[in-house]
Amino acid sequence: MIERLELRLGLNFERGTLEGMAKLKLAGKAGTFLLNRGLSVNSASAPFSQRVEGFNGLEAYEASVVRLELPLEEVELTYSGRLESYESVLPYLKDSINPEYTLLRTDSLFYPIPSEPDFESLIKSVVGSEFDAEITVEGIPEGLVVAFGGEIKENRLRIEGTKRLDIAVAPFKVIEKEPFRLFILSEEGIERTLDLLGKAHEFYSTILGSRVEKFTVIETPENYGGQAGKGYALVSGSSLRAEIPANLYHELAHLWNPRATPEAHQSRFFDEAFANYLTALAIREIHGEEAFNRFIEGLRRNYKAVVKRFPEAEKLKPSEWGELGLWELSYTKGALILYDLHLLMEDSFYDLLRILAGAENVDFERFKKLAEELSGRDLGDFFERYF
Repeated sequence: MIERLELRLGLNFERGTLEGMAKLKLAGKAGTFLLNRGLSVNSASAPFSQRVEGFNGLEAYEASVVRLELPLEEVELTYSGRLESYESVLPYLKDSINPEYTLLRTDSLFYPIPSEPDFESLIKSVVGSEFDAEITVEGIPEGLVVAFGGEIKENRLRIEGTKRLDIAVAPFKVIEKEPFRLFILSEEGIERTLDLLGKAHEFYSTILGSRVEKFTVIETPENYGGQAGKGYALVSGSSLRAEIPANLYHELAHLWNPRATPEAHQSRFFDEAFANYLTALAIREIHGEEAFNRFIEGLRRNYKAVVKRFPEAEKLKPSEWGELGLWELSYTKGALILYDLHLLMEDSFYDLLRILAGAENVDFERFKKLAEELSGRDLGDFFERYF
């Protein structure tokens, strides 16, 4: 698990290459680190070996696996190479270094992550980390702007208590309207987006409690996948300007996610299911009951499509979704479970949301206990059916 990260990045936009120097302070000793398959380590704090390996269970997802001869708590690595895309395996991972749009994010392994080459190990490392990062980015041509979810001072970036990093470089326009900061590729339709974003933020703050931190939105090209970090989100242009910007409401809702235990987090129930049901509630508040019902029906259709492809999914408990890589169930069935629980708990459901928002070390047992205490009902049958 990473506790502190100092990162110096040099980007070459003509060659599409990256030179990096990373200093990591870890919570314990680690000897194996993952990097993008196009990057190679040049030097390290201890003798090392490296080779490109596929992930256990998903051999097509390859990484440069760096193994130190001696596990360390403080590690320094220098590395370089071409940041390679993973879109042949995960279609949204189109990350690369180019002047039209550059994206560096945890998913594409642009900095070393302590982990074995398998997804369970990688997810536990990312989810279990909560680190402060200081980053210097060099080589940015004139006319391009660095977008980041934390503080930006010239070419120095800083963020505290994050689990992931996302850095974009493009010809962004920057719009600031408290508590929002938007890095956008076009100003078309953005005033309406800001108005709707403000309404969603006010609604979430009313039912869940105020969040004082700035929320940053970074526009991406289409099909790069929406993602959220601490106080920021990556959102496509079409999602930003949609008639009902559900993806934007979803990413904003992550500000209020419960903080699950690493084991419970693997299912993504306590982040994606909660964010998607909060999205439904925001749609009801802003766009009306009919729009809410359409959204819920869309979740049901999407869930049926998952079950059609994977019939065994219907019998799985949420705690098993992550083990089998079926995280999409959290967006669909997970949100529908919360909808059914809302119907059972009625208004006390909002008390549950308020207590869970930002709570730490949440797991399924604590979730059940709180739901029963707040509703004053025995919900054993409900939790037996779903969990």
